Amino acid sequence: MLRSREFRGGERRRRSVGRYVGGVQNFRALVGAAVWSSVLAVGVPREFARAGVLLREGEPGGHVFAVVRGRVLITADGGLVLSVRGSGDVVGELAPSVSIPRTATVVALERCTAYRLATTALDGVLGRYRACGAVRDYLRAKLVDAADQQVRSARLSSSARVARLLLEVVAVADGVDPRVPLSQEAVGRALGMARSTVAEQVAALRRSGALAAGPRLVVGDPGALASAAGLPAR
Repeated sequence: MLRSREFRGGERRRRSVGRYVGGVQNFRALVGAAVWSSVLAVGVPREFARAGVLLREGEPGGHVFAVVRGRVLITADGGLVLSVRGSGDVVGELAPSVSIPRTATVVALERCTAYRLATTALDGVLGRYRACGAVRDYLRAKLVDAADQQVRSARLSSSARVARLLLEVVAVADGVDPRVPLSQEAVGRALGMARSTVAEQVAALRRSGALAAGPRLVVGDPGALASAAGLPAR
């Protein structure tokens, strides 16, 4: 049964889930509200349905997306997950010009709103606010986070990898939402696992109460899910 008290109020949900998952501070939090608003002002809003592709690996760069609603999954090499991002983040900045191909694919996990803007426009805003140094730190942290994700995944058991991905998806949700907008097949693709392996791990997580009962993936007990992921309570 879903322990709804764990998810009452956005701040409480962030304490109950976010305390177990580190990750990179998002772009909006890093640069502040004024810079974020200026970034959106030079962009064009786009709507993406669930499973819609914002950016595709191998395609030319030259523009970015600033996500204002929804979560996106960043994958490479045919679908292996690199990270999960949400509202307040920028994606696509690692390919700053059309001469540089994308190194990852970005897919909407749910209905998503994002502002598309040229990388040069983003650079102009950052230069005006003298925020380039902070953004360089942000990019460096994202690269380190993606590399760490691969190293961690290689060392974890199947159950821990599944649990950690589910925690990361819930941690970047808008507001209070314990649901994970992924099918078991999608979890398998993201982690490079057979669906049968994912099904076994999901069943075990439901028996422990980490996931709620039912056909969909819903976090029931963040602490139990963190324990399954091999993460210490914070």
